[in-house]
Amino acid sequence: MDALAVLLTLIAGAVLTFGLERLGQRGGQELGPARPSASREPLDLPNADRWLLPAGPITALGGTALAMAVIPFGPDLIGRDLGIGVFYFIVVVDFVVLGIALAGWGANTADTVDACYRIIAQLVAYVVPLGLALVGTIMMARSLSTVRIVEAQAGLWFVVLQPLGFALYVVTGLMQSYRAPFLEPFADRIGGGVLGVAGGWPALIWRLALGGVLFLVSAMGAVLFLGGWHGPVLPGWAWMLVKTFGLMALMLCLGRRVRPCSTAEMLALSWKVLIPVGLVNVLVVGGLILLGVGVS
Repeated sequence: MDALAVLLTLIAGAVLTFGLERLGQRGGQELGPARPSASREPLDLPNADRWLLPAGPITALGGTALAMAVIPFGPDLIGRDLGIGVFYFIVVVDFVVLGIALAGWGANTADTVDACYRIIAQLVAYVVPLGLALVGTIMMARSLSTVRIVEAQAGLWFVVLQPLGFALYVVTGLMQSYRAPFLEPFADRIGGGVLGVAGGWPALIWRLALGGVLFLVSAMGAVLFLGGWHGPVLPGWAWMLVKTFGLMALMLCLGRRVRPCSTAEMLALSWKVLIPVGLVNVLVVGGLILLGVGVS
């Protein structure tokens, strides 16, 4: 029953995410993961691998479903409260990367193989600064449990104490969800990557997986920095939804104001700017903890 509830929540979140994303699209912008399906029927790719190509979207959706299990919408509204919840999340949500790589290689076209290389390079670009953004919240909460991190923000949200970490999470979250300006694996110049050759049921699964990953990244941001389910009047699950979609709208709005970045620019941004900022954030949080600020 818990597994079914987690899956239904993910599907509902992905559908709402897709609607919000398309609502804010303007003419002339690259659509990225929000691009329409290539066909209503599965495409005939003569050189495709019969196992790798369909394994791609299934792997991606499986990763998002597993990651959804540790997102708390209330003290008791969580699939599983793991003691290593944050670590578990950042591992399984990146099954989306594995899925895109499998499908890109399995489709065996020039554009999809290019997308396979780009998605791996993008993972390299964001994974270290994203980890540094998460470390600050883990340090203050003294736990990897997503429930414990929310409980530690009952008095003061971590975004107040860690604005630098929050800003870093917004940027790396856009990288992790492949939204503007970090659209390289789905760029128009490579025909949309794996989405350009997806039709029929694989296209539907890709839609759920790629909508789901943005929903998950936003929900985890609400858990880590915005106090999760805490808030007056409304029930906890309502506050989680408000914060999740509010953060999502902020991320999409900011991302669309920046021109698309190439893979090389993403890597340069990561190593020259984001990682140093992340290290500074960890030092600042460490200083606050020594001063007894924000420690539960």
